[in-house]
Amino acid sequence: MSSVEGALLLDPRDDVAIATRDLTAGTAVTVDGASVVVRADVRAGHKVARRGVAAGDPVRRYGQVIGFASQPIAPGEWVHVHNLSIGERAQRYEVGNNVRPVDFYPPAQMRFFDGFARPDGRAGTRNYVAVLSTVNCSASVSQFVRERFRDVKRQYPNVDGVIALTHKSGCGQVLSGPDHLLLERVMAGYARHPNVAAYIIIGLGCEVNQAPALVERHKLSLMDDGGPRGQRPIVITIQESGGVRKTVEAAVAAVAQLLPHANEARRTPQPLSSLVLATNCGGSDGNS
Repeated sequence: MSSVEGALLLDPRDDVAIATRDLTAGTAVTVDGASVVVRADVRAGHKVARRGVAAGDPVRRYGQVIGFASQPIAPGEWVHVHNLSIGERAQRYEVGNNVRPVDFYPPAQMRFFDGFARPDGRAGTRNYVAVLSTVNCSASVSQFVRERFRDVKRQYPNVDGVIALTHKSGCGQVLSGPDHLLLERVMAGYARHPNVAAYIIIGLGCEVNQAPALVERHKLSLMDDGGPRGQRPIVITIQESGGVRKTVEAAVAAVAQLLPHANEARRTPQPLSSLVLATNCGGSDGNS
């Protein structure tokens, strides 16, 4: 991959380069060591031909055929729907032909990071106590509880914070079916996340996303690390508690009980292979 003076080549086999900024006709760009003069105005993110393509020939980007030239394309031309079309192509797929054996590091060369070992074998980079909201109606209460522990590290130095995990759904927005089950899976994932040592659940009481069903369906237990396991997690509802103020006080007391157990966790060297990273879609624009 190379980029010089406004053009990005994604793969050496490509017939096009990507404009990294707006290019005006007559601008010379260097692509993979060769100079190409842009023949028309090309907006950032759009394709510029780096070499000539005959009518009917395939056009490659990412090293893959993305279409066929509907007319002759000269170097420096803007490549878009006006000169690119769909065509027939016989494709023979070869699955796994580039697989190479993994050369694992020996234990002596393994790299480590300071993390929190969890009972299930995973490692966290943080040590949080979480307040999970089952429904949008209890989101504010969850935030009120979090605010009460803003300076939690003063008393519990091994706890990175009390966090509120809220959302804008959980009731009429998810009546049943896949959306409801997806919300449950996300919440269960929060509860079991390696960065969460302990948690409580706060609901309204009459929502569709009922906490007891969530706990039962996903077999959630009280704590992930440093405390009593196998017990059902603490569930507090606004309606049963008698209003917002009483719910906040009950939730604050519940979190206070969990903090000493969470504070027992210590950072220890964990293998880099235990670190899990998320990926983010580039939005499928010209630069992704």
